[in-house]
Formats: sequence, C-alpha cells, structure tokens
Amino acid sequence: MTIATKPAYRVGVLGLGREGLDVLEFLNAAGLRPIGLDSKPISDIEPKLLRRFKRLTSELFLGKTYLDQVGELDILFRSPGVPLDLPQLKKARRRGVVMSSLTQIFFELCPAKIIGVTGTKGKSTTVKLIHHLLTGQLPGRVYLGGNIGSPPLKLLPKLTKKDWVILELSSFQLEDIIISPDVAVMLDVSPEHLDRHKQFKRYWEAKSNLFTRQSKQDWLIASSDYPITREALHRAAGKKFSYSIRKILPKGLYLAGDEVIYRNPKTRRRVVLCHRQQIPLPGRHNLENTLAALSAVLIVGLKPTVIVRRLSKFKGLPHRLELAGVLGKTRFIDDSAATTPVAALAAIATIPGQLAIIIGGASKREHLRELSRTLDDSRIRGIVLIGKSTQRLAKELKTAKVRTPYKAAKSLASAVELAYRYVKSEGTVLLAPAFASFDMFKDAYDRGDQFKQVVKELIKKYNKME
Repeated sequence: MTIATKPAYRVGVLGLGREGLDVLEFLNAAGLRPIGLDSKPISDIEPKLLRRFKRLTSELFLGKTYLDQVGELDILFRSPGVPLDLPQLKKARRRGVVMSSLTQIFFELCPAKIIGVTGTKGKSTTVKLIHHLLTGQLPGRVYLGGNIGSPPLKLLPKLTKKDWVILELSSFQLEDIIISPDVAVMLDVSPEHLDRHKQFKRYWEAKSNLFTRQSKQDWLIASSDYPITREALHRAAGKKFSYSIRKILPKGLYLAGDEVIYRNPKTRRRVVLCHRQQIPLPGRHNLENTLAALSAVLIVGLKPTVIVRRLSKFKGLPHRLELAGVLGKTRFIDDSAATTPVAALAAIATIPGQLAIIIGGASKREHLRELSRTLDDSRIRGIVLIGKSTQRLAKELKTAKVRTPYKAAKSLASAVELAYRYVKSEGTVLLAPAFASFDMFKDAYDRGDQFKQVVKELIKKYNKME
C-alpha cells in the first residue's frame, strides 16, 4: 500500500522503528524528506505514529510491497532490524544503490572521539561503567549513546573535538559499517543471533567491523583469555591493549590473586590498580566487563587514583543480577537482561547456594548443550520453563537426561510461584531467561519489571498468611 504526499526523493529510510525515526528526523533537519519503507501494514501502525511518518517522509511504502521500490533509490538508510541479505537489498546493491545506516552517518560526521563496545554479553554494563569513570574527568564532555543513552544523531550538534562518545554496538549495527571507532572494546563473542546471521562466522565478521577499519593510531581492547578475542588482537591494524583474569601479562591489565595489576604498555611499569573487593559488581563475567572498562579509561588517560575513587561509586544496571525481594530465607534475583545461554550461565555461576531458575523466551537458534549440562546440578533444585522456547527446552533437557526437575508455566506469575516452591526453605529464585523476551513482553526491561512486581505481590501474599 502506498501513501504519496509529495514527489518521491531518491533517498529512502528502511525500517521505521526507533533508529529509523531518528534518521528521518536527522534528514528532515538537513532539509531532506526521504521515502519511508516498513514491513508493517498501515492497519498495524498507531494513528499518532502514522501522522509522524507522513510528516517526515515524501512517500510511504508499507506492508507486503514495501521493498518493491528499493532498486530505484540512490541511497538507502537501513535500520539494524532489517536483514542485510534480503534478496531485494542484494539486487539493489548490484544496481548501485548506496547502503548506509544511522551508525555509519554518526561515524562519518562525529567530530568527537568514539569508544565503541561490542560483544555477546556485558556491553551495557561496560559502556555504562566507562561513561561513569570518565564523566567530569576529561577536558571535554563525555556522552553515552547507542543502544543505551542518547540517540547518537541527536548528539551531533553538541559535539566538539574535545568530547568523547561511548557507544554500545550490536552485530546488526556493525555488519555494514565502513568506519571503525577510535577505541574499540571487544568483549567475548559466542554464538548468538544465528536466526539472523545463519552462521557464527558471519556473526563474528559483523562484530569484527568494530576494529577492522581502524588506523594505526586507534586502539583495540580485548581479552587474551579467549581464542576469538586473541584472533581479534592478532588481526588488528592499530594499537592493542590486552586484559586477562586468568594469566599474568607482560603489558596491559590482569588479575593476580585479588589484585588488579596494570602494566603500562610503554614503560612496562607495574601498578596495583585496585583490589578485587573494590569492584562493586558480582560475578566472574562482571570482573571481565570491569577490566575491559578500566582498560579503556587507562588508554584515554585517567589516573589510577581517580579510577579507584570513581569505581567505588558505580552502581550496576537494572535487571542485571538485581535483588528483587526476600521472603524468609529465599532471595529473588532479576537477571532479565541475561538474554543468551552464555549470560544465563554467568548468572548461575555467580549465585551461591540452592537455586530455582526461570528460563525461556523467544528462540534465536541458541546453542543449548552447555546450558543443559549446567542445569543438571544438585544445587539447582528446580527449573521453570516459560515462553515459546518451552517445547524446545523440554526436549533438550530430556535428550541431555537432566535429572533436575522441571515444569512449564503459562505465565510469569505462575512461574515465580512454582520456582519459589523449589527453594521455599532456603535458596534463590533466579530469573535468567537465556532467551529474548518479545514472545511475552515488550522487551527484557519489561520482563524484569513484571518479575519484580510479581515478586512483590508474592511476598505480600505469603506475609499475610503468616
């Protein structure tokens, strides 16, 4: 279906979600009303949002035929939610249509220095910690953008050469960029989004764009503990900074006993940066995230004494191993942001004692073997399955001969109740879903918020019974 309001320009914005709308606003501010394209039919778009689309575009292509015109465009700005390998997009590129994106525009026009962070898990915590450590400590201003923080394009008018921008970047945002950031932070990478990328190799190639186009003056920060991140350090054309929680390094940042040691890349001077107990985030995975963030701010020039002082004041993000409530000797932990099996495994490893785990959601072709093995543990008293992945998870648990009892729940409220019964005498109910949230919730934050509300109501109910 087509809605025409003005003769079409040869510039289009594909995908009219949050990033697509940001691009539309940016292009309009530059005096250009592009064509808008989205797979949603007009009947599925709220009237208020549709009016906004009409105001910002010269023409709208919606519904089943939304891709019919892409080959006639000169430039197409693709939102990250739209797969790059759609047949119509491949054909358009062969015809000479230039592909771009919000991330690409920002990298091209940003006068400030950019710290880009990617990886399979830990991105949000790492960028938030970098931002916290740097804020108020540099000659210029420090901004947080990307998937958390401010929309990047709206930052552009404020930025100067003295400023710094920290961006959280997904594989979808990175898969077609042709510019890499000044400082690239590559966290560990494990299989994810295989429903989109099909193969781990393609997922890794998208992530690798974070550093493959850096200059010799740029920095790559990565762990020396994993083969995949060691490969990144080997391939990088710019300067390299390693961190490790497993071994002593000749230069970089590493954990030795309970001390975080910094060896200056130039002088090799050894400095005790801080003690492990001074890191306010729980878990081995958060220790890695913290070392990645500390590496970035050391490169920028922050002094160790300032780092330690700022580090002690950092508070973790919501829905990441967040205490949701306590009932008797049972704790309820919200780790709704654990949207991958790897993240769920990290949460399980972090929490001591007996556990009942709530797991499940929308599947993206995750690898479940290691998760199944971990769930077959005597300290895990029970598993509650939720969401569209229930059948797949139940089959996986049966195939793996997991001895831990498990039940399926039709709602989050019933899941919390069932999980509580497993550890009623003492233990922890852990929401670590390992899957995306969009089958039952708006997003992972909505899932976590609902979990906390259910826990609050459960505690009130049982307290009344006493």
